[in-house]
Amino acid sequence: MAGPHSPAQGWSWHVPSPPRIIVPPPALNANGIPDLHVVQDTAFDFEPSGFANAEFLQTVTYGNLISSNNMLEWKYEQRRMAQQILPFLYLGPMAAARDRNFLQREGITMVLAVRNTMSAQAKLLGSKAAQEMGIESRNVDVAGNQELIAAFPRAIDVINIHLSAMYQLQQARGAQATASAQNHPPSTPGKVLVFCESGNERSATLVTAYIMAMYSADLIKAIQIVQAQRFAVAFDDSLRNLLSTYEIILRAKRDVVQADSRIVGNGGTGKPGLNNSTNGGLGKSSKRTIDDSYEDDDDMDMDGGDRFLDHGRFEGRASSAPFHDRHGS
Repeated sequence: MAGPHSPAQGWSWHVPSPPRIIVPPPALNANGIPDLHVVQDTAFDFEPSGFANAEFLQTVTYGNLISSNNMLEWKYEQRRMAQQILPFLYLGPMAAARDRNFLQREGITMVLAVRNTMSAQAKLLGSKAAQEMGIESRNVDVAGNQELIAAFPRAIDVINIHLSAMYQLQQARGAQATASAQNHPPSTPGKVLVFCESGNERSATLVTAYIMAMYSADLIKAIQIVQAQRFAVAFDDSLRNLLSTYEIILRAKRDVVQADSRIVGNGGTGKPGLNNSTNGGLGKSSKRTIDDSYEDDDDMDMDGGDRFLDHGRFEGRASSAPFHDRHGS
């Protein structure tokens, strides 16, 4: 027997999930190549990224980094190889990190493994070939994909520190060769191979996060850049939502850096939360304290104060009852 009420909306028995993030294919230029520019201006300021040791990026040739349409020319066998995503950043599977010919041919100077902690304990994911060739080896260990977002800053710093050191070495050797007027062999620019078991999930997510952090690229564009070079990458809904969350964190981080820059321009300290220019040089925190909140409550006009309370944001909304009355029951 039907009850006196009926549900206003259809029942859902599954766990609520965020909306899906759809990544459309990139636009193609007149030559049928994905038109994906990372940085078009060589004077791009990397400081708002919040990451240090980025001066080497100014020497990279910018513009459309996609030289071929791998999405149309992709072959199944290429999933076992590594692809160049940026001039100094490669993405591939574990097999590529163990390929001596590849490491030597491409001039890889560091391999970075993104491992599950279980694989790390069992020593199942590594590059013995890189160690024997004198190539620096680093690891980023996570218990699960959800821990990647906490590992992004550490991994990005590892990449930047290595590339910056290689850049400084290249500059020093160039200056030494000029001063001695001798022909020294040119130093190798830094190149990093990021890999995991398949090269399609954890390592691909890290490379995407690097592009988002260092080039202020949004989530969609960063995924398109990676996928245009390595078509085998697999970003499931959880990884896309994780990168979307990281994009929000980066946006907030850039806002803080830009705000601190404005403080410095106005005579402040430039330290987060400090503004000497507005506090007589005392360095008082710009955050409101709990006492400030109580003082604001005391000064509030109680006659019209309801609009400042939390429930005020629900005013003016149409009512939505969860159930409707059945007529004739």
